[in-house]
Amino acid sequence: MHNKANIQLKNLEIYKQIVEHMSDSLLILDKNHNIIYANHVFSTLVWYSTKEIIWENKNIFFDFEWETKECKKCLIKSSKELNENIYCETNIKTINWKLIPILCQWTPTINWGIVLNISDLRELRTLQQAEEDLIKINETKDEFISIVWHELRTPMTSIMWYLSMILDWDMWDINGDVRKAIYHSYNSSVRLIKLVNDVLSIWKIDAWKMEYNMEESEIMPLIKSVYKDVYLEVSQKWISLKVDFDEKLDEYKINTDKDKLKQVLLNLLTNAIKFTKSWWKVIIKASKQKNKVRFEIIDTWIWIAEDKLNILFDKFTQVEWSMQRENTSGLWLWLSISKRFIQEFQSEIKIKSELDKWSVFYFDLELIE
Repeated sequence: MHNKANIQLKNLEIYKQIVEHMSDSLLILDKNHNIIYANHVFSTLVWYSTKEIIWENKNIFFDFEWETKECKKCLIKSSKELNENIYCETNIKTINWKLIPILCQWTPTINWGIVLNISDLRELRTLQQAEEDLIKINETKDEFISIVWHELRTPMTSIMWYLSMILDWDMWDINGDVRKAIYHSYNSSVRLIKLVNDVLSIWKIDAWKMEYNMEESEIMPLIKSVYKDVYLEVSQKWISLKVDFDEKLDEYKINTDKDKLKQVLLNLLTNAIKFTKSWWKVIIKASKQKNKVRFEIIDTWIWIAEDKLNILFDKFTQVEWSMQRENTSGLWLWLSISKRFIQEFQSEIKIKSELDKWSVFYFDLELIE
């Protein structure tokens, strides 16, 4: 019996240590809502000593909003159905009448008393306010990007078309140097529009606002459309552009967003053409690989160092590809966009490159049988 009493005292001491050192405040009220126990955390929270707290009524420390009809109903109900907890958000008053937001967990006891577990919500409120501020900032940023995109794109598109009309107009002869300057301005405006579109695409992807129109599509018409779009650029650079199409694919279709898949292929193909010198070859290839179609863009001039392959798809990454490219570097937004589009199609863009020989960008898409 003596040992049993010692064990109980020892256990009681352990419980007291746990309660005193817990992270939340703990109060025990009698049936008249007078405080009969307060741990050290509560004392620190309200800046009263433990002696000043004990036997005081809870209303001295709690905001009166706590005394609502709903709380009283819940308290009566839980007192009849013991072991049920009630949660209530309110404020607690410190010694200098400062209000601190708290979350209260009520646990009624057999003798109509209450055990209160109190969590300080100040840090949570700060985080919630920070989140609300970030949401507002993000909304402002989205609106700004949308306005800037439209304000930039409209005049740039007009400039591009006017320059194009001048270059195509046969009513008068244009001096060779002037034509060259106009053509350079036209190309610059095209690149600028593409950059603005790429930035907008990145923003839409990151903000989960990019829309995808998935539908069954034939493969060969897509390849022909891409070829047609780059034919003029290829002919001006005297580059050989070859299409290698597996005839077996005529029997199949793929489920994809045609416009975005075309954009991916154009991005990869335009890059290969841009950095391939005259009289060299670029290949766009589509082949059947079991139940998939593999799209490949193959060049015979540029190559990429092995240690650069892993960062190639990072946004705004600059990569020097080889001395053969005259140290040309670029912001590879288009690669990041292409990667995200292909990921939406449940695939991945991969790269193979052999020094002084070739580079291949490729990805596989499921065939519909």
